[in-house]
Amino acid sequence: SRDGILGPSDIGFCRMKALLTLQQAGPLDPVDNWSAMVGTAIHNYVEEALKADWPSYTFGSQGGRRVTATLPSGAKISGTPDMWSGFLDDNCVYDIKTVNGFEWTKRNGPSLSHIYQRHLYALALIQEDSLTEDCTVGNIYMDRSGANSDILIVEEKYNPDLTAEIDTWVTDVIYAAEHNEETARDVAAPVCEKICNYFTVCRGSLEDTTSDGPITDKDLLAAVDMYVEGHELSLTGSRMKNEAKSVLAGASGVTPTHQVRWVQVNGKDGPYDRLDIRSKKIV
Repeated sequence: SRDGILGPSDIGFCRMKALLTLQQAGPLDPVDNWSAMVGTAIHNYVEEALKADWPSYTFGSQGGRRVTATLPSGAKISGTPDMWSGFLDDNCVYDIKTVNGFEWTKRNGPSLSHIYQRHLYALALIQEDSLTEDCTVGNIYMDRSGANSDILIVEEKYNPDLTAEIDTWVTDVIYAAEHNEETARDVAAPVCEKICNYFTVCRGSLEDTTSDGPITDKDLLAAVDMYVEGHELSLTGSRMKNEAKSVLAGASGVTPTHQVRWVQVNGKDGPYDRLDIRSKKIV
């Protein structure tokens, strides 16, 4: 946060950014916050809607309260959980996230920062006896692009071993702050330049921030693999569609799941027939 205090959402993303947050470094670069603003609006709307259906849960924007996780080093991280319940058999905490599509999360799972954040909320609630150590922790993802109307839930049992891992991450930052040193830059420079308002103060004095050398960042490597696989799937998909169209030439009707028809389209080079297959409406 801008008051120099680290919250759960600051943990697990980039240690250098967390350090600059502690130091209240500046000046800040302008960053487009539209996605964050949309995410907050969706967040609050969803929590308000869910509260009516799940009265046993406490929601962050609907009367929620701050909790504090105390790490083994003594560091304290405070924040407000999005959604949790210790009532009867619930024993769970969820963090709501808005993302631009689900494919990345389905393929790679929640980011480290999302995992750390939900764990810190659980740890805080366990330490105050609101939850027990066999609780469930999870993320509820919503697609702010509108492409997916469903939600994606990723959950698992609370893992106490993560506490020491998070504590190491936090103490790295605190040590650097206390000794006026730098710490690890955990995010690749091209990504930083687009999303981080500390980019200039963090990397502006470095000799090279735009190198075209080897890519080693694990998220960038995963994104390259995902793109290549998606490209290959699109080529395969095009071939499959073309072969299926030749078999379905002139066919129309319904299957148990889809409606099949050919429609005439007025193209710039003259009319042509286009195959139209769409899911049947369930009445």
